[in-house]
Amino acid sequence: METISKSWASTLRARRKFLGLSQEQVAALTGKAQSQIARLEAGKEDPRLSSVVQMARSLGTELIAVPVRLLPAVRHLLDQHTEVKKPTPLSRFVGNDPEDFDEGSHE
Repeated sequence: METISKSWASTLRARRKFLGLSQEQVAALTGKAQSQIARLEAGKEDPRLSSVVQMARSLGTELIAVPVRLLPAVRHLLDQHTEVKKPTPLSRFVGNDPEDFDEGSHE
C-alpha cells in the first residue's frame, strides 16, 4: 500500500511537470528550499498539513476532502480537464501562484 507521503510526492511531481516548472521555481513560489522540494517529491519527508496546503496552492490547486464514493467522478472530471487544458506558458507566471509567476522575479 502506498503511503500518504509517496502518494503526495507523485501528485506534486506530476503537477509540477504538467506546469513545466522546475523544482527551483516551485521553491521560489513556496518560499522553501529546492532541496526540500526534492525530498517532498521523493516521498522522503512527511510534510505538515500547512506545507501540503501551501504546496498545493502554489501549484494552482486546492486541497479538499472528497467523499470516497465520489472519487471516480472527480478523477473523471480531472482527466477531462487535463485533456482540454494545456499548461499556462511560464512567461505568464508571477508571484505566489503559478498563474502569477514571472520567470525573472525569483526573490
